[in-house]
Amino acid sequence: MFYEVISLKDTIFISHATPDDNEFAAWLATKLELCGYKVWIDLKSLDPSDDFWLKIDNAIRNESVKFIFVMSKASVDTSRTGVQKELAVADKMRKQDNNFIIPVRIDNVSYDNLPIEVLRLNAIDFSDNWAAGLKKLIEFLNKENIMKAKTKTTSEEILSRWYQIKSSINSQITDKEDVYYSNLFSIEMPEYLYIYPAVQVENVLKVKYIPYKKIRKVVLTFACNKCITEWCGTNIDFYRIKTIDAMAEQNENVEILDQIINRISRNIVNLLNWNISELFFSKGLRRFKGNDQKRSRRVYYFPKNTKSKRAISGREKNLSGKYKEKNWHYGISAYCTQFPTFGVIIRGHLIFTDSQDRELSDSSQITARRSKGKRFYNKEWKELLQTAMYYISNGSDYIYYTNCCELNAMYLSQQPEKFVSKLGYLEPERIVGEVEDTDE
Repeated sequence: MFYEVISLKDTIFISHATPDDNEFAAWLATKLELCGYKVWIDLKSLDPSDDFWLKIDNAIRNESVKFIFVMSKASVDTSRTGVQKELAVADKMRKQDNNFIIPVRIDNVSYDNLPIEVLRLNAIDFSDNWAAGLKKLIEFLNKENIMKAKTKTTSEEILSRWYQIKSSINSQITDKEDVYYSNLFSIEMPEYLYIYPAVQVENVLKVKYIPYKKIRKVVLTFACNKCITEWCGTNIDFYRIKTIDAMAEQNENVEILDQIINRISRNIVNLLNWNISELFFSKGLRRFKGNDQKRSRRVYYFPKNTKSKRAISGREKNLSGKYKEKNWHYGISAYCTQFPTFGVIIRGHLIFTDSQDRELSDSSQITARRSKGKRFYNKEWKELLQTAMYYISNGSDYIYYTNCCELNAMYLSQQPEKFVSKLGYLEPERIVGEVEDTDE
């Protein structure tokens, strides 16, 4: 009597570009394992002492019931010989199972660049939402009657292993030189700081909303003498000093117009901060006040339906939108710093309003920020800041603002300071979101 020994294949092989697509591959492997499937992935299956290719070839030919090919800009690169070899072996296995290869698309890779082995295959799209793509993949595996593995590994152990893998991925350093964008922007200060008798000019400055700093009997401002004279209708006593010289003043006390001014450089920084806030307001941004109606922080946010490019070429990006029946707005705040070099630090914020365009309460703001903000990696924050600055500058290299006329203007760079590092690091390109975002 003849007995045929049948070896049942029960493994799902995930082929991807390492290390570019490790984040997605690790996530997908964990999700499939939690669903009960046995998964082979080189993130955690290969030991450095193993003969890599022999083990990979054996896993594809003799252990795998399905072969998932992670389609991305990185994996379709013809220089990725490892991925190309895996795909070539998998293509041979299609003679036994026409649906052996399952392409999954995770970014906007062009179909024109796909390898011939997957060119005519229907890909499952994960590029917009990983959770939606996973649902379609599970449905396909069920339709194919793929058996689930009999394992004693608990979900806690699977998640623990995934956490270790993710931590390793997030800490990967590459030898590739990289350019890092900061949130530090160079600024050209107004040429002169003017000091006037407070009794003669303070009311005019208040009426015209001109930033100034009052120190007992005098006021400090960037409004020039020519404009002050026109506004007041008479000649005004004044003293002016080069702003850059005043910033370098080392003396604790400076006497000007019979008034001792303490730490004049600090007062200039306060004036610059105020001017930058007025700049944002002049560009149509809204002041965020919070429940107490006080401007404890100078945060300004973009109104609804605001969008802009972040460079001359490229698509527009939203600076506001819809999120869970609320409106989200990108906001910015700024302050001058002298370290590591003199410039302006600009921080990004998320502000939320209701359907009536009213700011949410402080507690609701915090809850919404945590929910929406967890979807943002550094890349998203960087692009929002670039878009905001491009919008404010109207595409110019510098953002112009003055208290009065062009004679004493301030110029803020549209582009941040950049730093070049000999080392790079891997940053995920998108959020692994379980809930679909509804941004407009």
